[in-house]
Parts: sequence; structure tokens; C-alpha cells
Amino acid sequence: MTKAVIRKIGYTSLFELNKNSKATVVVNVGGAGSSKSYSIAQLIVYKLLNEENKVFGVLRKTFPALRMTSMGLILDLLKQYGVYREKQHNKTANNYIYGSNIIWFFSIDESDKIKSTNFSTIWVEEANEISWEDFVILKLRLRAPIKEGEVNQIFLSLNPSDSSNWIATKLCGVGSNAQDLS
Repeated sequence: MTKAVIRKIGYTSLFELNKNSKATVVVNVGGAGSSKSYSIAQLIVYKLLNEENKVFGVLRKTFPALRMTSMGLILDLLKQYGVYREKQHNKTANNYIYGSNIIWFFSIDESDKIKSTNFSTIWVEEANEISWEDFVILKLRLRAPIKEGEVNQIFLSLNPSDSSNWIATKLCGVGSNAQDLS
């Protein structure tokens, strides 16, 4: 999806906000139909097609949930944009390769699964399903080599939920338990 393809198909204002963010952790909270998942999926596809030597991780707590949501959304977008190639999609390893880039689709029902991996960008769909400990492990994996001016990022998407969950208290500063993740 080159810039020309994006202009032709269109993108959301949330896509632009996510694309322009330089924060390491980006939290997208919104109800059903808010475009948070669609916008992040578009961003992953945009980066896949326009950047080089990137490793993307797209996940949910369980793989069946991932397959029905963010994985399907990204693959559908690749098809909609006319760039999906069956031979680039390894359905056994659950990855999609485009040029020097790769998207890994996985669950984090066992956080040991991702040790010894390095990601450029991670998207956690329904992030409130994972634990703080899972998040910390993911953030430690956000260490792929980058060029000057780039930043490795983790995008969290979730529906509005209890303001006492770890995302609200430790990432968004709600309450007295907010933590600096720098």
C-alpha cells in the first residue's frame, strides 16, 4: 500500500494520529465501530509495504480470537489493496512476508512463546485480555534495530473498560499507580 493506494482507498483520522505518533506505547480506546482496529491494521499494512527490514507482531490472548479479528482484518486489507500473495502467507508458521518485512500472528496464552524475538511494531488487539506481566514481556521484545529518527512501537487497542485495569492505572495515569515506562 503505497501512499497512492492509501489516497485512493482512504484512511481514517485515527490512522493519521497513529502513524504520526512517536510514542513507544500507543493506546487506542474506543467502542465497537470506532475504527481503532481498522486504523491500526491499516497502519501495519502501510508500514509493511513502505518500510524495510521490519518485524511486526500481531496478537491477542488466544489464537482463535486473533484469527477472527486482527489477523483476518490485516489479510483482508492486503487483498483489498491488491498486494496479497498466497505464496507469501505461511499458514503453518502464521506469518506473512513482504519484501524484507514479516508479520508474525500469534497468541500470548503462554508468554514464553515469544522469548528471543525482536519486533519493530507490535499490535495487541483487545489488550485488556492480557496481563501486565504479558505486556512487560512484549515491551522487552520491542527491540529490533532501527534507523535514526525511527521508534519501535507497541499499539494497544481495547474497548472502554474498568478504570482500575492495568492499562488505565499503569499506562494512562488513572489513579495513583501510574508508572513511567521509559
